[in-house]
Amino acid sequence: MRRLLFFSVIVLTVSGCKRYESVVETGLHVERIADRLEPIPAPPDYADEAHWAALPWTEDPADLLPKGRTVSEGPGTADVFYLHPTIFEEGAHWNAPLDSAALNAAVDEWPVRHQAAIFNGAGRVFAPRYRQAHIRVFSVGDSLSLGALQIAYSDIRAAFQHFLDHWDAGRPLVIAAHSQGSWHARWLLQEFFDGTELQDRLVAAYIPGMDIYPTDFEAIPPCAAATDRRCYCTWMSYGTGFIPRWIAAKPATPSVIHPVTWTTEVDRTNPRSEHGGAVRESFRNKNPGSITARVTADGVLWVDQPHMFLVGKWLHRDNWHVGDFNLFWSDIRDNVHDRVTAAGEER
Repeated sequence: MRRLLFFSVIVLTVSGCKRYESVVETGLHVERIADRLEPIPAPPDYADEAHWAALPWTEDPADLLPKGRTVSEGPGTADVFYLHPTIFEEGAHWNAPLDSAALNAAVDEWPVRHQAAIFNGAGRVFAPRYRQAHIRVFSVGDSLSLGALQIAYSDIRAAFQHFLDHWDAGRPLVIAAHSQGSWHARWLLQEFFDGTELQDRLVAAYIPGMDIYPTDFEAIPPCAAATDRRCYCTWMSYGTGFIPRWIAAKPATPSVIHPVTWTTEVDRTNPRSEHGGAVRESFRNKNPGSITARVTADGVLWVDQPHMFLVGKWLHRDNWHVGDFNLFWSDIRDNVHDRVTAAGEER
């Protein structure tokens, strides 16, 4: 009965879809079961709207708002480019096909609805489908893994170039991503934004769920305050007291910001009153004041046992990767509105 309560509550608390809980975060290992990248799925054509999970002029899950609480409409003046996390975790192929109805439906139902929708008040949301790399790339880590990630990024690059060529209207830009999406967002920022004219239009990049370092960029700094711009925000969420071995073995410390206080101050716990609520698997915004967390000197975000009567202690877990966005849904939404508004005032 206790185990049943634990698992039923955890599913209700965050978008508990195991499909996008990356092995680089969980420590799980997926074997390399194919010795070559071929067959490589056909590339997307971003002139075809079917190769986008979200576009401003179509009805899609990125347009939705969760039930249960009033959320602010937002300034609506930015363009948001969102990259979803890994959903592809079955089969021998290294890259996902774009014509899988089941895979596309999972992308739409989980990350696009639960993550990309955070940003719909900030402005127009663009979310490409892409030949995502199999989840095994983060545990195998060989040349084939890198090749699969490069194929996936080639789609991201083509999608962003299509956006620039056909839909860019000179608006402020927000990059949003999670897990594998954040891996690709790092490359995208390096290629298109780092020290370029586009960086001047960058409101911020919200790229949690991957270890991102200040040395990854020459000119883009980590955000350090709530309305900093032309910078990136990143965090990796773990239960208080837990540091995964792979982070402890790294020679450098990842960047991290607190997604409630929006500071990088180590060991500063947010007041419960400042937490805006988590979005559940049922897409309800619930439990404001239930999450306290702090930045650690190791470059991760420690999340305390949720402050929920009776069930909070059963919710505590070592790994909150799946909740990087959902635990702080309202706080992230409010923050991107503040940054976009400040960018508009600056212009």
